[in-house]
Amino acid sequence: MIETTARVTRLQGETAWVKVEAPASCGACGGKGCGSALYARLLHPREPEYPVDNPIAAQPGDWVVIGIEDGAILKAAARGYLLPLGLVVLGAVFGSQWGEGAAVVGAILGLMLAWVRLRRGHRAAMPVILRQTASGCGQV
Repeated sequence: MIETTARVTRLQGETAWVKVEAPASCGACGGKGCGSALYARLLHPREPEYPVDNPIAAQPGDWVVIGIEDGAILKAAARGYLLPLGLVVLGAVFGSQWGEGAAVVGAILGLMLAWVRLRRGHRAAMPVILRQTASGCGQV
């Protein structure tokens, strides 16, 4: 299981929304002056919030350890990249029997089908709060 610390910001039913403490690439500056910290601040000016299952009834302001099953990220990435790619190729190959224009239409239809399948399909593995921790003192 992959684990990290986070702070609970709000609750919504059985779901807690958390902000994950981004680890610094080294301990020298605490992530305030290096290039990776600059890119992180540019791409995410505010810390993003993530929904997690909350079986321990953590409250806003609590520091918690969240975890996600090993392989869940790889499965989600494969589903997100390989399914659209495969359906685009299949649509293009199927449409190519009627010409180049039909191949383009088939590829677009394959991409649309992948989008619908990903939106309505299997629920991704959601991270879960494992336990409370004393403070947000970095990676677990």
